[in-house]
Amino acid sequence: MKKVNGIENQNIKNKIKKVSEILDSAYKIVSNRLILMGVIVILIFLSIRQCEKANSLQAEVKREHNNYLASQDSVRIIKKEKNHIIVEKSAMELKVSELTEGQKVLIEKLGLKDNGKSTTPSVVTDVQIVYVDRFINVPTKVEKDKEGKESITFTHSPLMKGNNSLTISGKIPYTLDITKSPDVADLVFAKLNAGTAELDIKQNIEIITGIYRDKETKRLMTRVSTEYPGIEFKDINSFTILDTKENRDALKAARKPYGIGVNFGIGLSANQKGIGPGIYLGIGIQYSPKFLQFGK
Repeated sequence: MKKVNGIENQNIKNKIKKVSEILDSAYKIVSNRLILMGVIVILIFLSIRQCEKANSLQAEVKREHNNYLASQDSVRIIKKEKNHIIVEKSAMELKVSELTEGQKVLIEKLGLKDNGKSTTPSVVTDVQIVYVDRFINVPTKVEKDKEGKESITFTHSPLMKGNNSLTISGKIPYTLDITKSPDVADLVFAKLNAGTAELDIKQNIEIITGIYRDKETKRLMTRVSTEYPGIEFKDINSFTILDTKENRDALKAARKPYGIGVNFGIGLSANQKGIGPGIYLGIGIQYSPKFLQFGK
């Protein structure tokens, strides 16, 4: 009887040992598969990072190409009528470190800073215009002031479109010297002595500027328009500054704290030996507050 019980106990021990060996083999297989999956996930992650770097590099090349073309560009007339002109020129996309001395001077003229902080403008546009016009058939009249002094006066205020306006008023004082001829009776000589002229000019020129990205070339363009007659655009210097505080804040505001993605890492996990370190892989919802997110 004791011999039979000993044989049964030995059989039980053998079965437990076999089960343990099977569990160990299964654990090794699962662990190896997890490691393999972990390696695959790491490779996928590195591939995504490489793609992001490649896209970033491509965007940087396009930006530099845009800036080169903008530096060679000149003002182009889009539309030109008697009382309406639209022109266009490429704009630059710059970083604070790329600003030239001339561009820094423009920012300084605005009373702002070029250090990329809150006082740095996001867009700067310098429009240089030439105004040439000629007025004819302006009516004049002679007026006397309280002292009896006479002047030739005129006021010119043509009708213009939009918020444009022009008023030119002038006064030219004069004296008239009349002398009789010493030789011929009833013959007189008149001499007009013109004084210094006074001019008052009140002018309002409406210039509209806008920046857009061309749909086909993807280049940044600045367009300028005015309905003021006689205006010619000599040059347009326009550029955007990419790494200003406002732009960085806008990028941070666009980030989402919640997201769905693949999670991979090393942590504590349960197995047949209890709780211990292990590799985990899964898909889930993740939360990352903005102050823990890196980058611009």
